[in-house]
Amino acid sequence: MFEDIEKAAKDLRDTKAGWVTRRDGADLLGKAAAMALATLHEHREEMDVDVRRAVDEALAKASAGLQGIAPKAGKNAYSLAELAQSCEKRGRREVQPHGDGFQITVQLKEGRHQTVYLEHFRRRDKIELVRVYTYCGAFSEEAAAWSLRANAKLAQGAIALTEEDGEERFVLMNCFMASEVTPAELKASVKEIAFYGDWMEQKLGGMDDF
Repeated sequence: MFEDIEKAAKDLRDTKAGWVTRRDGADLLGKAAAMALATLHEHREEMDVDVRRAVDEALAKASAGLQGIAPKAGKNAYSLAELAQSCEKRGRREVQPHGDGFQITVQLKEGRHQTVYLEHFRRRDKIELVRVYTYCGAFSEEAAAWSLRANAKLAQGAIALTEEDGEERFVLMNCFMASEVTPAELKASVKEIAFYGDWMEQKLGGMDDF
């Protein structure tokens, strides 16, 4: 099977080959890709942890490939730029540089939007993280108690406090090991952080400021 796929890829790349040969190569590659993706999707909820991680990584590589990101092997394979680029979707998610990282403006329902930020962060123990976060509202004592209770209901991420221009703000944040995070995981986190960040923003004041 791999020999057939390699031959099909070679035929498609050969610009001197006849159009029928190149067409058949593309057709075979498309069928192989469709079959592989369908099988991987069937096993996204695999009970075995190692198998599920392998499935997630395979789907992440496929997703990155569709975004024009060349597949890479080994740990720490994806740069912050590549992770951010994997989130781009015209009309839904706009990626722009922001300081040393990136910001992703996510369009939500009813004309609302939420800006999600990506950045590298090194802990004191020198472990490298990728932080995904969005601002949700200004700090207040009353809102602090509500936020702590809301934390217990979140499937991913946590509500935290950060200081911006001398003002304390609530943020919704998720962190990943920089050496392990994949484009698929990152994109899923951006979408969830944007959705629940906007939900928090509405609860804390209702304005669409962030």
